[in-house]
Amino acid sequence: LRGHACTRLLIIEFDRHNITGEDRLDALLRHREAELGIAHVDAVLHLGHGELAEQGPRLLRQPGLVQPDDPGQHVAEFVLVDTRERVRDHVVGATAALERHALQKPADISEAEKTAQSTALPDKLIYSRKDVESLLVNTEKLLVQLKFLEDSAKTMPYIGYEIFTQRDTIPFWQNLPIPKHYSLGPGDEVIISLWGETEAHNTKVINRDGQIYIDNIGILNLGGKTVAEAKQYIISKYSHVYSTLLGKTPKSFIDITLGELKSVNVHFVGFVNIPGVHMIHPFSNVITGLTQAGGVNNKGSLRDIQVLRDGQKIGTVDVYNYIFLGKNVSDVRLMDQDIIYIPPRISTIPLTGRVRNPGYYEVAEKESLDDLIKIAGGKDVKAAKTIFVYKNNSDSENNSYLLKENQTSNFELSDGDSIHVPMKPEIDWFVRIEGQIKNPGKYPYQKDMKLQDLIDATMTTYDTDFMHTIDFSRIIVSRKNPSGQTPLKIVVDLENENFALANGDHITIPRTDQHQPIESVTITGEVKIPGLYPVNNLTTLGTILDLAGGYTNHALKNGVEVFRDSLKIAWEDDTFFLNNGDSLNVLKKSGLVVVSGEVNKPGYVTFEKGSSLKKYINRAGGYSAFADNRDVVVIHPNGTAIPKSRWSSPKVIEGSTIIVYQRALSGSSKGPTMWQAFNMVSSQTANIATTLLTLMLLANQTSPN
Repeated sequence: LRGHACTRLLIIEFDRHNITGEDRLDALLRHREAELGIAHVDAVLHLGHGELAEQGPRLLRQPGLVQPDDPGQHVAEFVLVDTRERVRDHVVGATAALERHALQKPADISEAEKTAQSTALPDKLIYSRKDVESLLVNTEKLLVQLKFLEDSAKTMPYIGYEIFTQRDTIPFWQNLPIPKHYSLGPGDEVIISLWGETEAHNTKVINRDGQIYIDNIGILNLGGKTVAEAKQYIISKYSHVYSTLLGKTPKSFIDITLGELKSVNVHFVGFVNIPGVHMIHPFSNVITGLTQAGGVNNKGSLRDIQVLRDGQKIGTVDVYNYIFLGKNVSDVRLMDQDIIYIPPRISTIPLTGRVRNPGYYEVAEKESLDDLIKIAGGKDVKAAKTIFVYKNNSDSENNSYLLKENQTSNFELSDGDSIHVPMKPEIDWFVRIEGQIKNPGKYPYQKDMKLQDLIDATMTTYDTDFMHTIDFSRIIVSRKNPSGQTPLKIVVDLENENFALANGDHITIPRTDQHQPIESVTITGEVKIPGLYPVNNLTTLGTILDLAGGYTNHALKNGVEVFRDSLKIAWEDDTFFLNNGDSLNVLKKSGLVVVSGEVNKPGYVTFEKGSSLKKYINRAGGYSAFADNRDVVVIHPNGTAIPKSRWSSPKVIEGSTIIVYQRALSGSSKGPTMWQAFNMVSSQTANIATTLLTLMLLANQTSPN
């Protein structure tokens, strides 16, 4: 709250019917954010909607409350005011998912629910800051737990219903062949083609009376006839006019095909997505008809779809047989005024785990667990041999079963059962190899594996030079100890024995003392031959400088910077030993000295041989007002740092860096002397007095006469 050290916050509650909980705090902060520096809360203020702008400022400025201009007061704790009903709504709403599935509620949820439902609660609950923080943490944990316990229907599909997804861009029913027993009726388009000595072409639509009219032929009654029957009937009528159609060797020919066909009206009732009468293609069966009518919702059965005609059930369709077993359901062809009834689901069986198609399945009567797993595509390669079954049978003492593969064919399922196929536990068979080896790490273990097999797998043997650096006579194998916690340590001489490995072995390959790898350092700067140079444990700085051809004419004497592990080494002479990876840089003569820290003008100063430390500081403007003239360090180009002492000053050479540190005003043994402190206080007092005198003079000049 505007940088105040406030630890107590008053939240004023408004009428719940007029303003939401989030808006309460927002409104309060928006209107009087600056007035929230409250030291004590003697009463909880309850303002209705519309009263804040009128009464808020007056109430927050009442006697006893701390005002923003009182910087000496701080607030002590947080207070959160909420109503009993809102707390109850939060707790009961959070546990709703657990109640729906009758799952065991965690103890924290049960206690919170009982507390919220208690009639002995006061109208308002006041929580301390610790209570609020604990409530927030517990609520976050509860939400995480509910995420794992929420209804899996949100993520696990109901199997089979996706087949009815209508594909508007692919009207597949238009390409269906004409059934043999299809009866012509009103609305069907008949195309009659005559060719040979006589040619004619007629396209007619059968009227409501089942008739069409052809010039020179007359009225033809086609209603109720199949396509084959209609063809013979039309030939008999045409032969009266066109005699060339008759005889063993007719000279004219006739063909009858169908064009646009009439739609049939079918009633779809029960648990369908769009119940009612739908016009569908006349060649449709139950599957294609339901697709055109919008499909079945997931509360309807896919195992017992009933086809009713003239009040009688003429057939049933099991969609699972069509989807999962490939059985044809085209024998039940829909007719005009047929009724398709979708009853409720026979059962709902969740199948989870390592199956190829997990989800909610509908199991028919007398179907076994083995049938269900086959419908789901079977178990995948990571499935365990044991199956968990939870029976929804309250009359039985034992509702949980662990079934083996040979027990699934006779195990019948019922509505509400739950099946889980667990994953086969992974058996981690491995060995690990480290040390002087190519491609160290973890490798799979196989039975009768030898140590040489593992070394070959690392591809170390391909590098003959590297092989000389390996000591094969003292390879260390660490193995699990069956009789204790400390692993067994086995020393193996691979040159005389191809040691048999065991699962979990840890192999360490040592390095020979004779064939040590070549190590190197890098040297740059003012040497004649900069570059990469080999080193061993006895290589000194002077040796590398000689190998690099010595200094150039522009090199700064003793100006060699040596870095190791990103740190600069301070050296006195060039006889110290270098390590692998060291970096050397020979500085160039600059004729300058760097003066930094608490001086009036830090920067470069020209080097003059024999000049004192004091002279260089004076040339940089002298000490600043915050400088400690006793805390001065001179760093030479070779990294050596020499502090100034009371009796002597360090020598300044070319390329040095002079650092003047800041004076510690308190808490330091190097604080100012009494005389220095008196001078500082006197100077500050004089500055304040001068400022006040100036303000008084300005006030007198601007005041009216």
